[in-house]
Amino acid sequence: MKKLIISCVIVFLSGCSLLIGPYDTNEYLLVTKVRTTAELTNCDNPIQSATSIESLYVNVTEFKNFSQYLPMNKATIDLSNKLYTLVDELHKKESFSPAYCKIKLNMIAKSAEQIQQVVGSKPR
Repeated sequence: MKKLIISCVIVFLSGCSLLIGPYDTNEYLLVTKVRTTAELTNCDNPIQSATSIESLYVNVTEFKNFSQYLPMNKATIDLSNKLYTLVDELHKKESFSPAYCKIKLNMIAKSAEQIQQVVGSKPR
């Protein structure tokens, strides 16, 4: 009887791990690119910041689109959409102060780091 109960518990627990999609190196790479670009952008240099923001926008769009149809990936899809919104707000802004740029990029980097934690904790 004990073996039957233990077997049922193991099957149940392994079944629960199927509710989250598996770890995907591409998702992790894309969100890492977003975080790294946000951390390294120099907001005091308008040319460099414009180039970096364009790169951020491309990478976050790619991350959002890549994650969109992966099965059992709702948490990552929701997080990627929120990150996209943060980057899109900065990307659409025609002019901004270096202080605004730094604050917004800090928010983007923190959000990307949290997404890395979620994506990185998926079962392999």
